[in-house]
Amino acid sequence: MPRKLTHAACAVTVTTALALGAAPAALAAERPDSAAAADTPLSATDTSELVRIADGYLNQRADTVTATGRNRKAPVVPQAAEASLRTRLAQEFTTLAKQGRTYEKASGGYTRAEVKVTPGKATRSGDTATLELTEDTRLLYPDVPKGAPEAEEYSLAHTLTFTRTAAGGWQLASDKPDLGTGDVTTYAAAPEEGRTEPDSQDKDTPAVRASLARPAEQSPKAAASYNYRKMVAYANKYWKHPNDDYRTYGNDCTNFISQAMYAGGWKPVGGSLLDRRNNKKWFYGPQPWTSYTWAGAENWYFFAQVHSKRTKPLRNIWGLGTADVLQADWGPRPNNNIDHTMIVTALTRTERYLTYHTGNTHNRKLSNLLAKRPDAWYYAHRT
Repeated sequence: MPRKLTHAACAVTVTTALALGAAPAALAAERPDSAAAADTPLSATDTSELVRIADGYLNQRADTVTATGRNRKAPVVPQAAEASLRTRLAQEFTTLAKQGRTYEKASGGYTRAEVKVTPGKATRSGDTATLELTEDTRLLYPDVPKGAPEAEEYSLAHTLTFTRTAAGGWQLASDKPDLGTGDVTTYAAAPEEGRTEPDSQDKDTPAVRASLARPAEQSPKAAASYNYRKMVAYANKYWKHPNDDYRTYGNDCTNFISQAMYAGGWKPVGGSLLDRRNNKKWFYGPQPWTSYTWAGAENWYFFAQVHSKRTKPLRNIWGLGTADVLQADWGPRPNNNIDHTMIVTALTRTERYLTYHTGNTHNRKLSNLLAKRPDAWYYAHRT
């Protein structure tokens, strides 16, 4: 096992938070007097009020894709929010409810949501307050087959800003969830594009895309070459809280998958600083002695499928088995650059369940991902 490291930089990935409402800089520009004040800890009473508003808002957001929200005639948005934010949330919640109806047709959808909010740091600068928190949400599935996951789970860090009202209360001004290149069911915006640093020999090598059509028969998992149970067990254990033996990256999806592959028996290739940009190498080490193929989605593809042959391309996405890997080049206009990496942690005869980091998600139905992102390009790996 690689030794524990605490560095947090990433040479091949970046993270950009999605802002709902004005960005903090814009808020400061609108309130120069407040922006000039130094941040101070928020009182317990005010913190409790912000947590109450945030909890209500995140429950309303999660409900939009469930049986409760998808059948509403009009979206329910937080009243303790700035008017401009309520307008934007009403538009997004309408889109999410429509997606909820799409999930219902694709897989039965979600029956209800369970949301837990864990508050973190709370500060105040004049009439603006900032609250950091973690949202842990379960979206429950209907008619769960024996032995299948009963819910999709995700854990998401948020930074929320609030402003004082004329009456002295607080109202939500913005939400910045840490989405990165991943996709979270309860957010409508397209994921951000990933970055890659391929070596020159791979720039013109086409990746093998998988068909999305359901075949009459789905191919079984091949004879074991690695320990697939350990791969799945690793993903199930560390999907929410990363393994402290490794660094985490702003976009952590491929780093997480590499860890699962290592747990299942993949051996490092290379290890020198000169090897880190080479897609024929794959290794983890002290920063910057980690290969781009370890944590970069497209680089990982070229190592796994083109150079090492440790994975084989699946022509149909429904051929995925447990511990197989799915990668995505997000739409609506895929740019031939792989953005995101996921692992299959469970399956039934008609469904595959995906787990990934950024934003940390466990046992999401493939049917629902395809219903939301049908315009992405997908690359399926038999591990």
